[in-house]
Amino acid sequence: MELASENKPAGHVRRVVRVTRPPSFSAFLLNSSSTHHLLLAHRRKHRSPQTMALYPGAVAGEMLGSNFPAGLPAGLPVAAMAAGAPAAPAGAPAGAPGGAANAGSSHALDDPNVYHWICQLTYGPNKEQALLELGRKREQYEDLAIVLWSSFGVVTALLNEIISVYPLLSPPTLSNQLSNRVCNALVLLQCVASHPETKALFLQAHVPLLLFPFLNTTSRQRTFEYLRLTSLGVIGALVKNDSVEVIAFLLRTDIIPLCLRIMESSSELSKTVAIFILQKILLDDAGLQYICATPERFHAVSQVLTNMVDQLTLQQTPGRLLKHVVRCYLRLSDNLEARRFLKQVLPRHLRDNTFGDVLHDDLGTKRCLAQLLLTLNED
Repeated sequence: MELASENKPAGHVRRVVRVTRPPSFSAFLLNSSSTHHLLLAHRRKHRSPQTMALYPGAVAGEMLGSNFPAGLPAGLPVAAMAAGAPAAPAGAPAGAPGGAANAGSSHALDDPNVYHWICQLTYGPNKEQALLELGRKREQYEDLAIVLWSSFGVVTALLNEIISVYPLLSPPTLSNQLSNRVCNALVLLQCVASHPETKALFLQAHVPLLLFPFLNTTSRQRTFEYLRLTSLGVIGALVKNDSVEVIAFLLRTDIIPLCLRIMESSSELSKTVAIFILQKILLDDAGLQYICATPERFHAVSQVLTNMVDQLTLQQTPGRLLKHVVRCYLRLSDNLEARRFLKQVLPRHLRDNTFGDVLHDDLGTKRCLAQLLLTLNED
């Protein structure tokens, strides 16, 4: 609406005051016509009422069973991934009920509660509750990632939750409540990172770089362990589907040394996700070439893997991590120069049947280890 002054002298510059009315929920949510077309195209593509997305962002969550590539163990608690099962009070989003039970609609825009909580997240007084409730919707709606990315102010609000705790990282003074709150925000970013229609935009915005301060922490407090684990989950969601673009992006960052440090000193869950990320990087040709390009890079990776093997000999159930260690070694052996070094540095525990009982029922890892030893014994 325009308000203009009339009956002014000749030559007077006409002043126009533009009054904008408050946007409706739909106008608030869809901040551009292109966004609307993106959502409509997504609906046409997934029109069947039977279509129900698995949780797209869980790398260390309930989807780790048959729906996840061989590697990460099934049964990792989503609560530990999202905000920590024991420590998270009502604010722990992961493992929240209602996903499958309320799967009557697969479109987030059909749920008025989604509008409400998005408004609360951006402008309302209940941001913390909004993070929790939207996290509970992540399994229920396959297009939630598109809605989150396209809604006005949502990504800004999520990033603000992340950067607001930077001052509490060193010295480590992060409270349980703040840790849970940031983990809830990270779960929503993980949802965006894993969706095929928002992953590229997520990378182009360089959002993963904002998680590196969390990965760089070394405190063994549970609040920081959860923060590292959930941040790793976002990176893991990016690499899950073997994207060349994702690996190329990560190779320009410090993700490899960060993962190596976590593999040495963090909890078993964090180690598992970190070595999964490393394995995915190695499986990419560019990633393998990058790690084997210099002796320093190769030996840094090899030394950490060796230390992990030594640690696994002291564990009663080393199978979770062992399968990733063996697969990393096997992939390294595909590089001729690395193969020459591996003949000298491969841990003896992998040569002498130390893990024979552990691998008795894990035929896949057993075959990988046999192939590794055969490759290294070739002239």
